[in-house]
Amino acid sequence: MMNLSALTSPIRRGGSRLGLPLSRLALYGRFGLWGALLMPLLIVVLHRLGYEVHLWGCFMQALVGIPCPTWGMTRAVFEIANAQWSAAIQYNLLAPFAIVLWGVALVHISAELWTRTVLSLWWRRRSVWLVVGLMVVGYHGHRLYDLWTSGTLAVTVQQSWLYGLLG
Repeated sequence: MMNLSALTSPIRRGGSRLGLPLSRLALYGRFGLWGALLMPLLIVVLHRLGYEVHLWGCFMQALVGIPCPTWGMTRAVFEIANAQWSAAIQYNLLAPFAIVLWGVALVHISAELWTRTVLSLWWRRRSVWLVVGLMVVGYHGHRLYDLWTSGTLAVTVQQSWLYGLLG
């Protein structure tokens, strides 16, 4: 017989229960996550103010020649900040979804830091990450297939650091 008490008891993860105060460790973790979530906003604001923001290129593409799943996301976010939605979608179709998810996470973490209580653990649900993961892998697989059929992927792999090391 299955134990149903685990399904009906309050969620307990990371030393915190819903509605109870954040533990010191959870509080530090939320501050770190909050800072990480504010970084893209700071970069976009600085860019809009006219500062030249130099970001690293795709490490995965430089190393192995295959672009990472977030390929084009930075350019897409800058295009969204400039209200150029069609250009953003051409860079990365998932950019609007990522912006919404980022905004929800930023508001949620800010509210938890303001109240210093655990409000929700939606971001710890496997179903959320399963859906996000399937979307990213499916879209990235489609983009890699397009690169492969055009011959571009073979060229970038041959120009990669790892190919130069092993070749």
